[in-house]
Amino acid sequence: MRLLLVIAVFAALVLVLNFGYFWKQAKFAFQKPQPLPIAEEQKPLVIEKSVVIVESLGIKAPLQYVDEANEEVYQKALQNGVVHYPGTAKPGEYGNVYIFGHSSDNAWSPGDYKTVFALLPHIEIGAKIVVSDQAGNPYEYTVIEAKVVGAKDTQWLDQGEYKKKRLTLQTSYPIGTSLQRYVVIAEIPEDTTPSEDPNAS
Repeated sequence: MRLLLVIAVFAALVLVLNFGYFWKQAKFAFQKPQPLPIAEEQKPLVIEKSVVIVESLGIKAPLQYVDEANEEVYQKALQNGVVHYPGTAKPGEYGNVYIFGHSSDNAWSPGDYKTVFALLPHIEIGAKIVVSDQAGNPYEYTVIEAKVVGAKDTQWLDQGEYKKKRLTLQTSYPIGTSLQRYVVIAEIPEDTTPSEDPNAS
């Protein structure tokens, strides 16, 4: 009986501390996002500056840029969106655009993006991810792979000799831990050219 009580208290504590994560999972299970189809010719040439959109999962977050690889800097930036890993390619460039965000965080932690990537493990191969650059030019990437990797596995930061336009999204996994990472790899097909602002000089 005492063991059952301990388990129940522990489960309740996990639920309370990660309520945002569980709420998103439940909402996704019963009310999946229904993206509106947009004809190719109707897609905007310029959208919001520095934003990441995964329409199939209902994800939209500001993209934060930082100048140094520092945990304190990362945590502060994560309060305001998802973060571009310094030194990796920028949206639309050849190389690997590496972006990471929270899947869960302490309930009392500041910021509105504590569970922004909570649904990332639900992404499907072939899904579209739109990332805009600092001028608002959108680049559409197609998901080619998604998997769980080791927390210290840094090969996903590799720039691939700048031969492809690749995007990697990363979040901690499983919930409430940093034991592993969940990564999503996407690319801009080689036979397409990202939209550009015709008024840009």
